[in-house]
Amino acid sequence: MQTNVLTYLEHTWVQQPDKVAFTDEHASVTFAALRNRARALCACAGPYFRMGDPVLVIMEKSVHTVVSYLAVLYGGGYYIPIDAALPPARIQAIFALADAPLVLTDSKTKAVVDAMPYAGTVITVDAPVAPAGDASAANRWLTCCDTDAMYVIFTSGSTGTPKGVVTSHRAVIDYIDAFTEVTGITDADVFGNQAPLDYVAAIRDLYLPMKTGASTVLIPRKLFSVPARLFDYLDAHAITTLCWVVSALCIPAKLDAFAYKVPRYVRKVIFTGAVMPAKYLAVWQRALPDALYVNHYGPTEITASCTYHIIDHPVSATEQIPIGRPYRNTGILLLDEAGHKIEAAGVKGEICVRGTCLASGYFRDPVKSAEAFVQNPTNARYTDPIYRTGDLGSYDEQGILWFHGRTDNQIKHMGHRIELGEVEHAAKSMRGVEECCCLYDTEKELLYLFYESQTVSPGEVSAYLRTLLPTFMVPRRLVAMARFPLRFNGKTDVQALRENMEP
Repeated sequence: MQTNVLTYLEHTWVQQPDKVAFTDEHASVTFAALRNRARALCACAGPYFRMGDPVLVIMEKSVHTVVSYLAVLYGGGYYIPIDAALPPARIQAIFALADAPLVLTDSKTKAVVDAMPYAGTVITVDAPVAPAGDASAANRWLTCCDTDAMYVIFTSGSTGTPKGVVTSHRAVIDYIDAFTEVTGITDADVFGNQAPLDYVAAIRDLYLPMKTGASTVLIPRKLFSVPARLFDYLDAHAITTLCWVVSALCIPAKLDAFAYKVPRYVRKVIFTGAVMPAKYLAVWQRALPDALYVNHYGPTEITASCTYHIIDHPVSATEQIPIGRPYRNTGILLLDEAGHKIEAAGVKGEICVRGTCLASGYFRDPVKSAEAFVQNPTNARYTDPIYRTGDLGSYDEQGILWFHGRTDNQIKHMGHRIELGEVEHAAKSMRGVEECCCLYDTEKELLYLFYESQTVSPGEVSAYLRTLLPTFMVPRRLVAMARFPLRFNGKTDVQALRENMEP
């Protein structure tokens, strides 16, 4: 019985010790070296954290990042990844909530850590490593349970405080095993990593190689804005498999990158994070007609994705793409507002998920955890938790699941989940801004912020938000109004604001 994701690496490094596991802009590491470096770092860091402790990992995306994650796991802890490019206020909020005894960083990012009010231990992993302090620390993982936390990923929170989603080893093991079955990943595959390593989509690029003997190339973020260079990079590294968020796949299609060249080795295109516009998927299909195309659906709370759909035909520009069927060992329920199960085709309900894929809850937030992870209302016989996604779905006559948007004020934008309330909360914290309403144009993928003010310009609000929020959460369209339109009950007339969005 497998109880820890490290078992993947412990098997693969013996079978293929000299196979390259990960490559970044400057270096690569074999499976054997990956294991040895992770255990060596764990020996160095081990005295500063105990089994079951969180460890913050904040550094640029590199081989060092992967080594750091594994070092924490070897020591029986769980890692909390942080993007160093986040605004300092957001990083500080995560530091404060985590209260971790140890931070792992790199020399390029250490200044960000030094600027935090942090009293714990900081280890710079790309600096000369001190002699091993406790070699036995790297064996703590052998006594872990599969329900132990593996990582905490912080996502947008509606109150202005980021939410930390706690995910166990068992959830990741089930997901990686099921994903491998669906996509047929083998040791011949080379992943082109797009997602930041603090984003849930990255777990595929990290742990599928350890299970299958595949390789992952960590593609520099800057290349995704220059499709020609990106395609050259894919060819230079013989990349076969793209597990990318929808927005990353759309950019080359929008900019006609295939007129420059068609990537030679790509044979699997797997997308997630938002609704894929069929017109852009069609561009990929025309360029790479023999590739496998798979749509994945699911939020961070259910370990990256819980359903999949293999696209088995050339799509038309106006076609909708279903989100498909659940993975093995994952249950999908459609519930109506009364909590009754929907089985009839064409009837919309909230998508709810059950199974070991569920997160363990929100980090240090039992109230939010209890609201999102609830008892299955169709089962009164024993404890049977489900996660309420807040997404609407329906079945067709073949039992395939289709997505119909959100039930609340949360959206997917550029592959990231955003609580519109968090954007509003940040804007309202600015002096001179009275009321706010954040809206999303799904077709144009544009965030709008309407706000009441007679003194603050849109440029000033935008600059202010960039000090508090990640770039992808800062609205591109800001509209100042002297006063919001109101409905008869005194509440903001959101529909009237929508009519002020650009046609």
